[in-house]
Amino acid sequence: SRGATCEKESPFMGDDGSGHDIHIPSMLMSKHDAESIKMKLVSGHSVRLEIAWVVVPTKTVQYNLWTTPARPAGNQFLLEFKNIALALKDSANFKPYSYIGSGCQLESMDDCQEECTNGGRYCASTASDGSFLDDLDLTGNVFVKETLRRHCIWKEYGEENGLGKEWWNYVVNFIDLCHSEEFFDNEYCIADVYQHSSIDKSKVDICMKESGGLEGDVENSLLEEEKKAEMSHGNYNVIPSVEVNTFEVEGDLSAENVFNAICSNFLDDAKPEICRLCVDTSSLNECVIPEKVIRESGFADVAIIFVMICLGAFVYCKGFRTGPAYENPPGECEVV
Repeated sequence: SRGATCEKESPFMGDDGSGHDIHIPSMLMSKHDAESIKMKLVSGHSVRLEIAWVVVPTKTVQYNLWTTPARPAGNQFLLEFKNIALALKDSANFKPYSYIGSGCQLESMDDCQEECTNGGRYCASTASDGSFLDDLDLTGNVFVKETLRRHCIWKEYGEENGLGKEWWNYVVNFIDLCHSEEFFDNEYCIADVYQHSSIDKSKVDICMKESGGLEGDVENSLLEEEKKAEMSHGNYNVIPSVEVNTFEVEGDLSAENVFNAICSNFLDDAKPEICRLCVDTSSLNECVIPEKVIRESGFADVAIIFVMICLGAFVYCKGFRTGPAYENPPGECEVV
């Protein structure tokens, strides 16, 4: 209409995770461009349009994961992508980010104390209906605590090398062992996950404390970093999401889609072997763990694994999910 102004930036056309079965291409264009096309059509001319995605390959690929412990939607992706991330090794740089609600938006101060930490500064949800929260019946401050814990694990074990083997091990083990109402914030369950992920609990505890902790009306430096990253990212409503070289992966967030996006961003002479072998395979996770690894491991390793399996049948570890509240400390085992 006359006098109307155009938006300075194009609106975001992101998939909220439910669009994986929609295959009709779509695009937005400015009113000016659309009018010229309409004029051609009205005058009886044919118009041919092309949609193209321009990828500028690079020697090194950076990919970022945006997720949160407060939403289970990303758990399946984490479980499926762990082996792929580790197989990429130092060919690609990885960094995880977690969504943190900026300030309590709830009416009751008591609710803010439950849903947020640090005097209401950091929340698992900014919506009054808790729309960003997990379906677990837990308070939001529990999710904020887990977010800080994972940030510290990344800082200690992944920030330097851009891979974070221990971070991946922790997240996957946590999903398997502790992602339930009963164990999510259980210190013994988390201690078990630390142990099975080769993580030093004391390092994580010191990091969480020195960053500002979660008590009192004070800033936490690491959670502030997450909030600043969210502001630059812009679209935090689509969680989980993955960026590859600053471009968001559209469509179904599957391990295969993200892996293909990463591999397509490498220059041909810089493409890692895993990309040459495993792109467009029918079983991606089997491909990233080639049989030659098993063959080259030798008989000795196979024998050790066999002995461990046998011992596992006769050893009972009291601290490994032994009761509803982990009544025994982790690591105590007895032969039965």
